[in-house]
Amino acid sequence: MLPNKRSKNLKGLAAIIVASAVTPFAVAQIAAPDVVESAPIATDAFAIGGISPAEGALPSSLWDRSDPQTLEYLLGHLPARPVSPSIGQAMRRTLLSSGTKPSGASPSLGGRKLLALTRAGFVTEARDIASLATSGRSDLTVAEADATINLLTNNLEAACRRGASLNGGREALFWVRLRAFCYARAGELDAFDLTMNLLRERGALKGDDETLLLAVAGAEPKTMPTVTTAIQYAAAKSAGLSLDAGAVANAQGGVLAAIADDTEADKSLRIAALEQLVAMGVADITQLKGLFNEMSFEVAELGAVMDIAQERPADAGIDAMLYQSIGAMNAPEFIRDKAQRISFALSRADSFHRAYSLAHLYADEIASLEGVLVTPEEASRFAVARMAVGDSVGAGRWLTAMIGTNESVAALPEPLGLAFIDRVNLLSNLDPQTAARIARAAGVSLLTDEPAQAAGVSSHEDPSVTARILTAAFDAVAGEKQGQASLAALAASAGKGPENGEVEMVVIGEGLNAAGMPELRRLHEFERAWAATFVSGASTEDATSHDGDGFVPRIKPRVN
Repeated sequence: MLPNKRSKNLKGLAAIIVASAVTPFAVAQIAAPDVVESAPIATDAFAIGGISPAEGALPSSLWDRSDPQTLEYLLGHLPARPVSPSIGQAMRRTLLSSGTKPSGASPSLGGRKLLALTRAGFVTEARDIASLATSGRSDLTVAEADATINLLTNNLEAACRRGASLNGGREALFWVRLRAFCYARAGELDAFDLTMNLLRERGALKGDDETLLLAVAGAEPKTMPTVTTAIQYAAAKSAGLSLDAGAVANAQGGVLAAIADDTEADKSLRIAALEQLVAMGVADITQLKGLFNEMSFEVAELGAVMDIAQERPADAGIDAMLYQSIGAMNAPEFIRDKAQRISFALSRADSFHRAYSLAHLYADEIASLEGVLVTPEEASRFAVARMAVGDSVGAGRWLTAMIGTNESVAALPEPLGLAFIDRVNLLSNLDPQTAARIARAAGVSLLTDEPAQAAGVSSHEDPSVTARILTAAFDAVAGEKQGQASLAALAASAGKGPENGEVEMVVIGEGLNAAGMPELRRLHEFERAWAATFVSGASTEDATSHDGDGFVPRIKPRVN
C-alpha cells in the first residue's frame, strides 16, 4: 500500500530533524514542509450542512447506525408548517447539520431533505445546499425539490424546464400539476385541458387547485382561493391575484417565505407571513424588524398611533407603526410612557404567532425596563414576553412585580389573581423550580399531587403512521441514533388529526432529549401551553375563565 501524503510529509520532517542534529545550519537553510490534511468532499445533498457547531449544528455522527429507509420515511412526514418555534429550531439544527449519510442510502434521501427544508420555509438554505451537491441530480425527488425551489423563487421557466426534461416518473401528481400550470402559463390550452382532465380522473384536483390553475388560463375566480403549496402560490402570482392574510393562513412555510421575500407584495401580507415564520422558528426576528422599519408613515400618524391602533386592532400594519413610535421614545423622561405603549402593543396579539413575534420584537426593550414602575397588567404581559424568549429568570421578576408590595396574591383583585395563576402555570412548563419559588413567595402552592396538564399536539389521522414513527423513535433512543431521534420527534409533531396526540407528545419530548436538545423540549411544552390559550379563545390577556381547552390552575392558596 502506498503511504499517504501526510505520512510522506511526516517522514520528510523527521529526516530534516535528524539532519539538523548533524549539520547545525540545516534547519536554517531548509524549511519544513507543511503537514497537509485531506478529507473527502461531501457531494450528496443529504451530507451537506449549512450551520456550524456554534450555531447549534449536531455532531457529524448524527446519522451513524441509522437505516436509510427509516430516515426516508421520517423525512417524508416532516411538518410543512412547524407547529412551534422550538420545532422549527430543531428542524433547522438537524437538517442543516453536516454528517455522513448512512451506508446504502440512495440520492433520494438528499432529495427528501431538500423537499422538507423547502416546504417548511428554509428555501434559501435548501437552494444553497442544492447548488453544492454534485450527485443525485437525476433523482426524481431531487428534481421535485429543485422545481419547488424554482417555483418559490419566481424562476418559473426553470421549474417548467425541470419538469419537461424528466426521463421517467412524469405521472407523479406533482409533475402532472406542474405540467398543467406550465401549459396554462404558456397559453397551450388544448394540452392544459387534457392535463386537467387527467387530474380530475385521478381525483387529484381539489377545489383550490382547479380554481387557481384555471385562473392562470384566464378564468377569473369568483371567490379568493386559499393558497397552500408552491404550485398554488406560483399559479396565484401568475394569475395576478391579490392575496390577503386569510388566503395564506394555512400555507406551507415555503410559500410564506416566498411572500415575505416578495418586495412587490402588499406589506401587510408580508408582515402576516413573517409573523407566522417567526413563530415557526423559520425566520429571524431581524427580518420582521427590517420590514417594519421600511414602512413609511406620516408624522401625524405616528403622533396619533394609539388612537389609530384602537380603531384597527387586527391591522398588522399598525404593529409596524407602533414599533416605529416606540423606537423613537429614547429620552429617559419617556420611559414610563414607553413601558405603557409596549404593553399596549403586546395586548393587540390575537393569535399565538402574532403574540410570539411581538414578544421577540420588543425583547430588548422589555429587558431594559426592569426596575421601572409598571402596573400589574403591564408586568403580566412582560412576564409572558420574557418566557417567550426563554428567559425564565426575567419572567420571574416580572411576576414578582405583579404582586408588588402586597404580601400575597390574595391581595390582588380576582381577575389579576387568576392572571397571576396562569402566568405561574405557564412558567412551570419552562422552569418548574422558578415557578415553584414564585408561587411560594406569593402565598400559593403548586398542586404537586396532580399531573401537569399536557400541552398537546394533533395526532396523525392514520394510526399506522404513528406506529411507524413510534417504532423509529424507540429504535433511535435504544441505538443512540441522534439524527433519527430528532426526525422522529419532528415527524410526530406533524399530525393533523382532531384528537389530542398524547403518543406524539411523548415521542417529541423523548426524541428531542435523545437528539441532545432537551432545552427545546422545555420550550416546546411552554409554547404549546401558551398556544392553547389562543386556540380555546381564552387569551392570556383575559385569564378569568379556565374551562374548555384553556388552562386549569395548578396552584392554590397556601395553608400555613
